Amino acid sequence: MRITLLHNKTAGSENHAADDIEASISRAGHELVEISSGLEELIASLREHPCDAIAIAGGDGTVGRAACALAGCGIPLAILPLGTANDTAAALGIRGELDELVQSWASSRRVPFDLATLRSGDTLAPFSEAVGWGVFPAVMEETRRMSTQDEPEDTLDRDRAVFQSVVEAAEARPYAIRIDGEKLDGEFLLVEIVNISLIGPRLTLSPESDPSDGLLELVLAGESERTALYELASTGKIESDVRLRTLRGKHFTIETDRDTYHRDGSLQRLPARGGAFSVTVEPASVSYLLPASNTPQQSR
Repeated sequence: MRITLLHNKTAGSENHAADDIEASISRAGHELVEISSGLEELIASLREHPCDAIAIAGGDGTVGRAACALAGCGIPLAILPLGTANDTAAALGIRGELDELVQSWASSRRVPFDLATLRSGDTLAPFSEAVGWGVFPAVMEETRRMSTQDEPEDTLDRDRAVFQSVVEAAEARPYAIRIDGEKLDGEFLLVEIVNISLIGPRLTLSPESDPSDGLLELVLAGESERTALYELASTGKIESDVRLRTLRGKHFTIETDRDTYHRDGSLQRLPARGGAFSVTVEPASVSYLLPASNTPQQSR
């Protein structure tokens, strides 16, 4: 296969050498036609250097931004998960050593992956994993002031501890919500519209999410689900009888007095308090190469 590589050298807590990735691609019998360090460079190179797949070496931020920038390009993406949480890769069942992943590309199957678009005022922005209000933006505000730990697992443990402390102090706030026209107003600690099963520090927020089904999941947690959020933070998933309310749809509107929200791993702050948001799924915007025996549903 002819491979173009997008390599983020700063992903996670390690400096992953491009030479190692290049050598692995060569050992697997692939041809590396171009290496790009940024999206503008990558998009420009695709016009001059045709390829069979684009390998994205990096964490969730790199993977999500690349997917949004490459929507509709028709070239499948192959993830080399080099970040801290690697939520998209984990949700798709992409795991293993570098050589193992690179060698699997030749026999991989091409699986469609939905994206979504967020509209707020004059802002129109795509996202890959999730957009949300309440607890998760508050966690991001806390953790972005902290230094990255030496080991990815230490960073995940720290972020889960912050999640617990934020849940403990959080207050439910009012939201006016519509999902495909259905009214769902209420007071919530957490409001998330998700495309994949995992979020943040590798937490299984929506285990039934399938990013290939043309739908998004709205996940809600009110005061009665506070205990479930504690469990999510402590174990990475919810196994108790208390479940988070989850509904599927294609189009969502959210009205809130919150002045911060997150779009994938990016924290956003509104110029004025509160706002109205519209979220729409964009089915099969990109495709990923997955091991032949695996699908997004089987990865959970």
